[in-house]
Amino acid sequence: MRNKEKFLEDYNKVVKPEFQNDENTIEDAAHTLNNIEGTTVTVAAEFTETGKMEAFDFEQKQRPKTDDPDQQMLDWYYVGRGEVK
Repeated sequence: MRNKEKFLEDYNKVVKPEFQNDENTIEDAAHTLNNIEGTTVTVAAEFTETGKMEAFDFEQKQRPKTDDPDQQMLDWYYVGRGEVK
C-alpha cells in the first residue's frame, strides 16, 4: 500500500482510540481491498468518534517492483477520505 502515512493520519482522526492500531490497520485495509469488488474501505459507525460510517478511497495502479524495478506490480494507493455509499 502506498500513501500509508496519510491513510493512517485520516483514519486515526475519526476512529475511536481503542481501534487505532497502525500495524493492523494497514494489513486489514489491504486485505479488505484485495477481497472486495471496490476501492473504498468503510468503517462502521460504532467504531468511529463521529458516530457515523466513514469511508476511505483507494485506487489500484501499476508500480515498479522494489526488488526488480524492470517489472511492474499492482499496488493500492490511498486517495483520501470518501463518501459512504
